[in-house]
Amino acid sequence: MTKARHHIDTYLEGWRLGDGNMSLGATAPEFFYDDPNTGRISRKDFLRFFEDFRSAVDDGKGPASGEPFLTYTDVVITENSVPHKAWCWWQATGTDFQGSALIYFGDHGVISEKIAYFSRLP
Repeated sequence: MTKARHHIDTYLEGWRLGDGNMSLGATAPEFFYDDPNTGRISRKDFLRFFEDFRSAVDDGKGPASGEPFLTYTDVVITENSVPHKAWCWWQATGTDFQGSALIYFGDHGVISEKIAYFSRLP
């Protein structure tokens, strides 16, 4: 497994489990997260955003204890360009809250994520 692949796998697993620290640990120093509702979030503000996002989903009757926070389908990862890219469809487990993500990553970590929502915010 390449360093880059380890970073993207760890980042996605953090989101799947609802573990913001795990996802943050896989990011590059220049990381940013683009959300259509909150705008661009820098690396230093990511953990607070992650926890707020998780709370909003949980308040909307999100995943029960022991279930993953996010469920991924249609994950496509390509390492044939620089930076590498990952695309996926995600859904907050137990809700209709879902969307897509485009993630750029490399040997130094995840560089950025841009999401789009398919349904109303919880």
